[in-house]
Amino acid sequence: MKIVKEGDTRKVICPDCGLTHATYLLRDIRFSDNSGVVKDVLAAVCDECGKVVSIPKQSTAKVKAEYNKIKTPIDVRLPAHYLDILNLATQKIDPTLSDSFNKSLVLYYLHALSTGRYSQKNLNVLLTTELAKAKSSKRFSVKVNEKSINEINLLMESQGLKNNTEVFKSVILRINEDIVQPKKPKHLSELQNFAAAFA
Repeated sequence: MKIVKEGDTRKVICPDCGLTHATYLLRDIRFSDNSGVVKDVLAAVCDECGKVVSIPKQSTAKVKAEYNKIKTPIDVRLPAHYLDILNLATQKIDPTLSDSFNKSLVLYYLHALSTGRYSQKNLNVLLTTELAKAKSSKRFSVKVNEKSINEINLLMESQGLKNNTEVFKSVILRINEDIVQPKKPKHLSELQNFAAAFA
């Protein structure tokens, strides 16, 4: 891959000006779906009209990373003891962590289950247990990117779950089975390594 520098020039075809020259400059790039802007991206700017005419390959990684950061809020109602499960799991992983780690733990588990890193076996059955039967009086809110939305949809499809609430409930009940109930939690060293980034 050829790496271009700020100030480099090249011939381009501008949609407005035709065949012309462009200079690589830092510009803010708006996503085509108007969902956000990436600041200070190296881009080829038409010397005649000043419009961005192309983005070099080296800049696409930054654009993609910023696009993946766009978050969608998801709100679900959960029984109060589900939040207790998350607090207990967090404390077992690392007693110095605050409950703000709970959301990250759920998203980590969501990823591990949807990719097959952790077993999905009987995930949907957990919703039929006695622990699952309770009034949902607490709100659980999390912001997720497109990747997490795809992971939620994968679990819905593979486990026959009806909605986001059932996905989050089953994931938390699996966290209970894997971390809270056993004397020696499953995946503990892996989870402690993950948690180290939050300490």
